[in-house]
Amino acid sequence: MTPDRILALVLALTAPPPAEPLFPVIAAGGADPRYPVVAAACPRPLAPFEVEGVTVACGKVSVPENHAAPSGRRIDLTFMIFRSRSLAPAPDAVVQLHGGPGIGVVANVAQTSTYFEELRARRDVVAFDQRGVDASAAAGSRCFATLAANADGLVQASRGLGDRLALTRAMTRDCLAEIRASGADISMINTGQNARDVGAVMRTLGYPAYNIYGLSYGTKLAQEVMRAAPEGLRAVVLDSVAPVQAAIYDTLALPFAESIQSVFDACRADAGCDAAYPDLRRRFWALWPQLTAAPIETPEGRVTPDALFQLFEDRNNYRRNLQGLTGYIPRIVAELEQGNPATFVAAAHGRLPLHPTPEAALAGLSGLDAEARALAEAALRLAQMGRLNDQAVALLLERLEASRAAAAAGTRLVDTFEAALRGAAQALPARPRRLAFASDYLRLRAAVPTREALAALLARHFDGETQQRLAVLAGMLDAGQLAQVFARISRDNAGLDHVLLAGFQTQMFACQEDLDINSRPGAAAVNARIRAEYGWPESLTATFEQMLETAFYAPCEEFTRHPRPGFHDPVTAAIPTLVLQGAMDVQTAPSWGALAARSLPRGRLVFFPETGHGTLAFSKCARDIGVAFLENPEAVIDTRCTAALVPSFVLPDGRRSR
Repeated sequence: MTPDRILALVLALTAPPPAEPLFPVIAAGGADPRYPVVAAACPRPLAPFEVEGVTVACGKVSVPENHAAPSGRRIDLTFMIFRSRSLAPAPDAVVQLHGGPGIGVVANVAQTSTYFEELRARRDVVAFDQRGVDASAAAGSRCFATLAANADGLVQASRGLGDRLALTRAMTRDCLAEIRASGADISMINTGQNARDVGAVMRTLGYPAYNIYGLSYGTKLAQEVMRAAPEGLRAVVLDSVAPVQAAIYDTLALPFAESIQSVFDACRADAGCDAAYPDLRRRFWALWPQLTAAPIETPEGRVTPDALFQLFEDRNNYRRNLQGLTGYIPRIVAELEQGNPATFVAAAHGRLPLHPTPEAALAGLSGLDAEARALAEAALRLAQMGRLNDQAVALLLERLEASRAAAAAGTRLVDTFEAALRGAAQALPARPRRLAFASDYLRLRAAVPTREALAALLARHFDGETQQRLAVLAGMLDAGQLAQVFARISRDNAGLDHVLLAGFQTQMFACQEDLDINSRPGAAAVNARIRAEYGWPESLTATFEQMLETAFYAPCEEFTRHPRPGFHDPVTAAIPTLVLQGAMDVQTAPSWGALAARSLPRGRLVFFPETGHGTLAFSKCARDIGVAFLENPEAVIDTRCTAALVPSFVLPDGRRSR
């Protein structure tokens, strides 16, 4: 971050509110009267270099529950706008379509902001929680009474106790009944309505022309926008693709199979690796029964087939930054065959040197005289000091923004009340009393935020000095602070929500619109093919079939299906489309990128070695290619940087294969 930008942010954080709104389209209530807009506070924490009202703004867009009946029931979609860093931004913003379905982005402002930093160099980025999901779930999938009535079961399930499948099915039935009783039409929670939401949000936020960046399920939604609601759509980036024609749930194991196979293929294509570790696929899968019968004991745990499989899943997690791990896997296989867990344990516990460091680069320099080495060492130390300074500045700006926001919102008293209430609840002497409080606290989320409702909660569950102290604090809250208390109740119970709703929000889409091409027999057929083609053990595919039963097929029996004719036909829209796919992806199969691109007349595929789900998060190569495409969707794409992502392999003597 440059000193000029730091100064600008400090001034923005300490200056009084501007006379003219920095996001005038929000202040004006939206650019399209069919879809009214209201401002709302952004969730905390913001990213260190974001300032609400200056670089980021949040709010809600009202859209029809059924776009075919615009005068009917309405729902609110919660959004964020990240302003471009440019003083002369391109007019066509990028809308991010999140994954899942059922994994919102608005609550993760900081993470979302940093993910799109390169895109913001020239364009605003808009993100919103899709209908029925997280911050946009109030009108479609909130089951407060169901959650409150099952607080104990949810706590047990979160600890891995009890019959989770039975609890999930029972709560799914109750949740569906609660949604029906609220007047919401859950059949309107689908990808077709979602697609019409996208254009509505972008038009009313002032972007008549826009681009899409879709990730995972967001690519499926993007394909539906391209086909059914393309007005204003300029270009599309599909990252880690879920093709509409793929039976995604039946093929849950396929991404893992292809990702693991990609290691064997890369080793076979590398002369050094192939010579050092021949027949790698057979040897890898032969470890499965060997480690099942005799796990290798280490001071840091047992090496089991599940632990070995976890390495491949971990490669897919961009937060762990395990690019480079692929190069060690053949060596790990060879060592485990001999009962040696050394490299495996180092990999599992993050002790492998996966990424080059400045110190290592300096140590590897040769042929420098004393003066040149001293200058190189000084440059390295200055760079390290600069990195520490950047971290310190980021922390200070984050605290300054939080302090400013708390003062502006008047939430210091809210913080005090919340801390006192939490402490009093934890001090309740018996578990039944704590559960009763938790149940009533959950129910309060659906109540009108009144002082009387809060006072009744305190009177029911506390007495004596504790009740008096809480009542005094509650009585000091003004109307705005009281609303803040009620708003925080949902946030405080997000963990319990997740036990049911993380799965339920996915099932709303999957169970209603995807089971015409997914089924138990279909999954069994796919898994039989995986065993035959990829050499998988039967026990592993059985694990995936059980996972499917628990997560989809059994809960989906509680839903009414609403398949739509043509929904699973390949998309053929002639809109410039960039398809990005990674070889390490265990959520969307590496082969699905080519499958999606095949039917798109203006679609182009870029495949990234050593890259997992969400290619932008894994490399600057992917981010730069994405930005270049959006600048000129018709230009030739320079993909030479992908060659640098091809793994090299660690040989038995410690040297690299190339």
